[in-house]
Amino acid sequence: MTKRTMALVQGAWRCRSLLLVLWICLHSVVLAEDTSVASFTLFDNGASSGGVEVSLARSEFRQEKEGDEDEDDEKGVAFAMDMSRRIEVSKYKAPKPVLAIKAFREDGERVTTFEQLLPENGDDTPSRRRVYLVAEGLEFVWPFVALGHNQTVSSKALPPIAEGAPLVVLESMSDKPRVFRIYNMFSPVEAQAIIDNALNLTGKDALKRSTVGSSKDENDETMNREDVGRTSHNAWDHESPAAKAMIQRSFLLTTMEEDSGKRDGLQVVRYTPGQGYNTHPDYFVRTDDDEFNFYPYSGGSNRFATVFMYLNDVEQGGFTVFPRADGVVPSRDPPADGLAMFKSGSWEHTVTKQCYSKLALPAKLGTAALFYSVTPDGQIDPSSHHGACPVLSGTKWGANIWLWNRQRYGDVQTGDRRSVTFINAATDPEETVYITWEGRDNGVIEPGTSIKLDTFEYHRFNARFGGHKNGPAFDYFTVQNEPDHQTWTIKRPKVHTLEEDDEEEEDDSDDEEDYTVEDGDEL
Repeated sequence: MTKRTMALVQGAWRCRSLLLVLWICLHSVVLAEDTSVASFTLFDNGASSGGVEVSLARSEFRQEKEGDEDEDDEKGVAFAMDMSRRIEVSKYKAPKPVLAIKAFREDGERVTTFEQLLPENGDDTPSRRRVYLVAEGLEFVWPFVALGHNQTVSSKALPPIAEGAPLVVLESMSDKPRVFRIYNMFSPVEAQAIIDNALNLTGKDALKRSTVGSSKDENDETMNREDVGRTSHNAWDHESPAAKAMIQRSFLLTTMEEDSGKRDGLQVVRYTPGQGYNTHPDYFVRTDDDEFNFYPYSGGSNRFATVFMYLNDVEQGGFTVFPRADGVVPSRDPPADGLAMFKSGSWEHTVTKQCYSKLALPAKLGTAALFYSVTPDGQIDPSSHHGACPVLSGTKWGANIWLWNRQRYGDVQTGDRRSVTFINAATDPEETVYITWEGRDNGVIEPGTSIKLDTFEYHRFNARFGGHKNGPAFDYFTVQNEPDHQTWTIKRPKVHTLEEDDEEEEDDSDDEEDYTVEDGDEL
């Protein structure tokens, strides 16, 4: 081989090597760019089907602009609003299109950053994220997905009960009503602590025969009403460390901000053989109070979700049954000796048979039931009627909390004295605010001024424009346990519109590219 030929060959190899290095560098850039694109499936709130496949570059993730957001605005609103263009968001009776202001991942994390849309680091076969949009004024509802589907809750959304403890898991039991079985939410030690505390309570919160509401006696005094359809005993635990932990985790489980005005107290119940609770709803209806708005889709408030925790193992019976759910469990014959405990035709006899033919969650220590009284689009769900199957042998201990989508309705509660300063900070335009308490006129606040009221713990105040009786309240405030003096700064509700977001997008059109929607889904 001549020197010239050798030089040519060596030059060719150098060129090939350079090309190889260049290809590797370009390929690395492409890979790096790929990790900056999030591919996820977008769903309506609580939906198990109808998702839209979306690919989103990091630069396309819409965030709140500095200086444009109110101090009370939450992160992630701009992203949720943007995604509202990609899929139809549901809210009963709301004019179309409906705007979402919250987005959640499949594991319960609220989406506020682009990184949350990427698959979890370390996955050998990373799965596409699922993202759920929640309409303004509504709350996130966990999706059913499929019968028996197990969903691990993010530790950022709901931390495990102790360091090294397993994460909380939801098992899908029913689509309508929406029912889940919950694992790893509390420890046996905490369960026993709640039982022990209930047995030692005294006064109005002590363990006593359960009631189903209140009525007036012959002297027009309020009295609790017993009912043959509810034969258990119950207590109320507001203060024990275990109860506070259960309450906090229940709010986190439902992705709701903890607020004592959005819950009833933690109820502890005990059932002995033969005792149970006939089929009933947890929600309220207009006939309970025709002056209160119980419909979440129109800005009203109701019991949104129930978390029922099983504090011990029951020998026989004691299920939580959902007789209006689809028959998703094999029918099985109830024990003959169990049915023999009750008169044929009695509610106990009927419910016991349903407990072995309808959807029924067993009472197992350490597990819980989560079910919704409100649908993802804000309607009351009549299929959520449920019952406590009579205990056939042994004792059943449980604890439950009712969570409200907004400030709760209920009997007037009075705790210790507190004072509250009400500040009218409504602007654009300024407007007089009218304060009411339990339907009573309680003050008028001119623009830019304030008033101070002496009140009590648990009192709930409403704010309206236009008059004390002028339509539904636009904001609510419940007096908390502490501090002794509290402040409520009343602001005009921020109204989000797609038109406003369109104007922002036009301003940014030179800097941002369009979103990519795959598979030809129509928006």
